Amino acid sequence: MLVALVAALASGLATGLGVLPLLLTPKLPRRLYDGILATGAGLMLSAATLGLLGHALEPPIDGTRLFQVVLGLGAGAALIVAADRLVPHLHAAGHPHDAAHEHVRRGFLLTGAMALHRLPEGFAVGAAFAAGGGVARGLGMLLALAVGFQNVCEGLVMAAPLLHGGMRRPRVVGVVTLTGLPVPAAAAVGYLFSAELGAALPAVLALAAGALITLTSNEIIPETHGHGGEVPATIGIVTGFGVTIVLRATLGH
Repeated sequence: MLVALVAALASGLATGLGVLPLLLTPKLPRRLYDGILATGAGLMLSAATLGLLGHALEPPIDGTRLFQVVLGLGAGAALIVAADRLVPHLHAAGHPHDAAHEHVRRGFLLTGAMALHRLPEGFAVGAAFAAGGGVARGLGMLLALAVGFQNVCEGLVMAAPLLHGGMRRPRVVGVVTLTGLPVPAAAAVGYLFSAELGAALPAVLALAAGALITLTSNEIIPETHGHGGEVPATIGIVTGFGVTIVLRATLGH
């Protein structure tokens, strides 16, 4: 569990790295931003499908296991939909530098919403590490790397309105970095929950996958495909899948 917590902590704190580009330049080209964010989406989707669902569907597959996976997938999607209704995700006006004239209050609303959306990501990382055997570490690292990259991208989104609202740079770095702390907390819950259930692990992995797929499809992909940057965004998603394939081979999963 210690390895899972360390990996999840690093993945969560990676959010603060997203502030760095904005400390060097006031804005990023729209197409570049779409491509980077979409690459993170591709990593998340591929980690959920090739990683979590792939492990949940490893043979032997009987009717019970298949039912668990389908039920878990639907439950994960339903949880994200319900969470979005309770705490709607606040987009950063579609682009970091588009939010240049937004008030700091908008920045705090954005960081708060994104911090809550870290919970399913952390749960997925913890569940992956709890899968068992040497494969679990590879699967867990795959998820941690995918979530970490996506967190860097979202750190960029969160930092822009705070910086343009006049907040001092060190404080912005601190605030954005702290939004990543729900990742290790949720990872601990996911790990313990999966370890205790044992036979129901396929359902837990599928639940985590359903949550990640829904979160990515509902929040990230629309953000990258609505501003004329569809081509670099699509290339980014495919690139994310390619990176995941390489990581799977490298990590032995």
